[in-house]
Amino acid sequence: MLAEYAPWIIGWCFFALWCGGFIKGALGVGTPLLTVPMMALVLPPQMAIAIMAIPVVVANLWQFAQAERSSAVVARFWPTFIAILVGTWFGVKILSVIDEQTLLVVVGVSVIGFALLQGSRFRLHLPDPMVKPAGIFFGGASGLIGGLSSFFGPMLIVYLISIRNLDKNQFVSSISFLYVSAVVPWTITLYLFGLLDQRLLIYSSLATIPVTIGLLIGQRIRRRISDARFQYLIIGILVVSGISMLWRAYS
Repeated sequence: MLAEYAPWIIGWCFFALWCGGFIKGALGVGTPLLTVPMMALVLPPQMAIAIMAIPVVVANLWQFAQAERSSAVVARFWPTFIAILVGTWFGVKILSVIDEQTLLVVVGVSVIGFALLQGSRFRLHLPDPMVKPAGIFFGGASGLIGGLSSFFGPMLIVYLISIRNLDKNQFVSSISFLYVSAVVPWTITLYLFGLLDQRLLIYSSLATIPVTIGLLIGQRIRRRISDARFQYLIIGILVVSGISMLWRAYS
């Protein structure tokens, strides 16, 4: 089945998937953001997106399973988890009647602005009593925007980096838990709408191999990254996410 593609195309996709797994292991975010554009250089974009379906589910379940205090993560963020599911449903529901371009521009500019603010000395922090209520808002917004555009991550990153004393390992376990509520329904939707057919299902399953290899190496690298540097790397991912939204709006 893979024989229909030149060896260099397969090799490039393997490298792209490894890179996605590596950044996921190191930072907990950024896999589709990096991997899909790289694979889209040699594959149809829709195919590149579909291939990522199973790897992103496996990667997030894996990282959440590795969390040291997974029960505490669930207890703290379950309202956000539910809000993402509800927001995603509404996002898909209104997809046909909303101006997606305007939404992406507004959210993209807002995300970039927030990222720059968090990288300055004027960074914002959520008071402890506001963490759960804010989680409902940001979870709903993440689901709504993700249902409309597939960009689930930016609003969740904005939320988590605003929480005081959330270290790098807590950030990764928290966002992996929250991503599960987005990527599992997303994968099921791809399958139900025929975008993830039997052939792509096999490719997507095979894609978990390089992603997992990169994930394991990235996790080792994360141990060497200080919490302060980790925060700035996440802010960098947030800026790239905002730019990607603007690119998507005008492409």
